Amino acid sequence: MNNILEATLQIKDKNIIWDNKVQEKIFKKRKSLFYSATYTHKPEFCTVCGCVSQNNNIVKNGTKTSRITLCSVSGLPAYLNLRKQRFLCRECGSSFTADTSRIVEKHCHISKRLKNEIKSKISETVSETYIAKETNVSVHTVRRIIDDTARLLTIKPLHDLPEHLCFDEFKSVKSSDSNMSFIICDSTTHKLVDVVRDRKSYSLKQYFYRFEPKTRLKVKTISIDMYVPYIQLIKEMFPNAKIIIDPFHIVQALNRELNRTQVRVMNQHRYKDAKLYRKLKHYWKLILKNPNELQNYKYNRYKLFESFMTTQGIVDYILENNPSLKHDYEVVHSLRECIQDRDYIEFKETIEAATQLDLSPGLKRVLKTLMTYLPYIQNTCEYPTRTNGPIEGINNKIKVLKRNAYGFKNYYHFRNRIILITKMFGPKQKGIKQQLVA
Repeated sequence: MNNILEATLQIKDKNIIWDNKVQEKIFKKRKSLFYSATYTHKPEFCTVCGCVSQNNNIVKNGTKTSRITLCSVSGLPAYLNLRKQRFLCRECGSSFTADTSRIVEKHCHISKRLKNEIKSKISETVSETYIAKETNVSVHTVRRIIDDTARLLTIKPLHDLPEHLCFDEFKSVKSSDSNMSFIICDSTTHKLVDVVRDRKSYSLKQYFYRFEPKTRLKVKTISIDMYVPYIQLIKEMFPNAKIIIDPFHIVQALNRELNRTQVRVMNQHRYKDAKLYRKLKHYWKLILKNPNELQNYKYNRYKLFESFMTTQGIVDYILENNPSLKHDYEVVHSLRECIQDRDYIEFKETIEAATQLDLSPGLKRVLKTLMTYLPYIQNTCEYPTRTNGPIEGINNKIKVLKRNAYGFKNYYHFRNRIILITKMFGPKQKGIKQQLVA
């Protein structure tokens, strides 16, 4: 019977004497399992005065029963009524209890194994209420374990920084400036470096000033979106780092303006040419699609077209009837192809040539912005493996966590949860890919 209980509960201690019974009771309005056992051993010394046990100077002095919360068994809450041996020291007259630190921490009634189970669950993007319900503890207990565990993982040494970093922001708590917090990620290992409360330049400078100058000088590249304050911050704090504009944000800016042009042209045909209006509205995704992925030879029946068409034919039809959209389409997809091929020279020449074309005001504004970022876009082409992809993945986990938890009020607790999700069971060390320099 003892072997069965030890294997089931995974409590293997030679000092435990198990009772050969398991009781089913209604506890906290739930059907629960109660196990009973006695914990006794021969103490080596008195924990109060420190005298060594000899000549019967330390004797047994009754027991003290504690209810210890265990991991669930067969889907039911499980508890252990553990009778701990009490001892009396005849030297100092003090009493003390047998040491059960292998099973449960001092002054705690939650077993170590259950705490480990909670730690494994808090690394997932689920709410703390759900974790508390699954492990039969209170929500406050889960929060304490989160804060205590995160304290061990928080960045303490300030003498080291990865050579390749990613900067970004995410929607945080209301107490943060503009509800946005700043996040730093290692571009090589994809591991979280740290989270800063807000993205104000003053706050970020105060944070990075904690690192020694020689540490900041070792940083080689930093990937960012097109947020101007980050560029100014990097130039001041990381003078040796090359600034890389994330290619996704470049393509996103181009696609956004192309889509706006398409909507504007579509609305112009709403009452003048209803058929063309419906075609623009129905096939808007084809305008944004990579031209290399359009079909040239596969003819099919398509809605709103009487004859058999290809996807390339649909795009050609729309562009032929909308010259202004055609100009924007050609420029945007040419720039997208340059970014995909990491061809900086062609990218620069395309932008310079596009300034002479009759383009939409929105696209002209984007091209003017990209002109100012050309030195950093050159770094984007020279370092094709350095993007903001890793940090966007972390941001996605944060969004899922906030949605499942119905938001957070306390920034520090939110930060602790983020650290646990990204650090406890983070990605394995990745090999550094060889950089391709044009």
